Amino acid sequence: MSNGVDKWRWNLDGSDSFKVASIKRMLSEFNRVRPEKVFEWCNWVPKKIGLVAWRAEMERLPTRCALVDRNIPVQDRTCIMCGDYDETSEHIFVSCQVAQVIWQNAAIWCSIPPVIAFDLKDILSLHEFCSSLAMKKKAVYAVILVTIWSIWKSRNEAVFQHKPPNTTRILDEIKAVAYLWVKNRAKMVSLTWEDWNKFKIGG
Repeated sequence: MSNGVDKWRWNLDGSDSFKVASIKRMLSEFNRVRPEKVFEWCNWVPKKIGLVAWRAEMERLPTRCALVDRNIPVQDRTCIMCGDYDETSEHIFVSCQVAQVIWQNAAIWCSIPPVIAFDLKDILSLHEFCSSLAMKKKAVYAVILVTIWSIWKSRNEAVFQHKPPNTTRILDEIKAVAYLWVKNRAKMVSLTWEDWNKFKIGG
């Protein structure tokens, strides 16, 4: 206590004045676990596209198995795309035969090695090893995110509209939608549909 004017003091370091860096240092001293890999966002596609992949990687999409885990009654856990295995995010986007056909065709189109993936993290890291050109890497990653979104969209159409999945239609949608977003959001004004079909990006 003193006879002087009252004032606020920050007493977690010796400066007496509050700084954001000070509280960041304090928080970093607690046992915080940083994930091994942080999700990579891509500004060449809308945020909603990345959100599907982000939620899928964490198994947070409302797949049939995820709904059962949340105590929501589901009559059948089987994947509606292939009808062979339980429907999880890992299955829908990686091991489902519909997804595998789509990934292999996308790999041929993007001129990258055949996709061999054991989980969704493998899919989401494909672009890191596909090219030395940063622009092509980012374009491949944009295609990966659009592909995940298109597979999920097709799955929802099968569930809610009883529309059977069609790999040709899904691939056509991936090419068309990704072209519009990449051309406009990456400001590649000179990118033609012909070059995009041959995946001529950045030289």
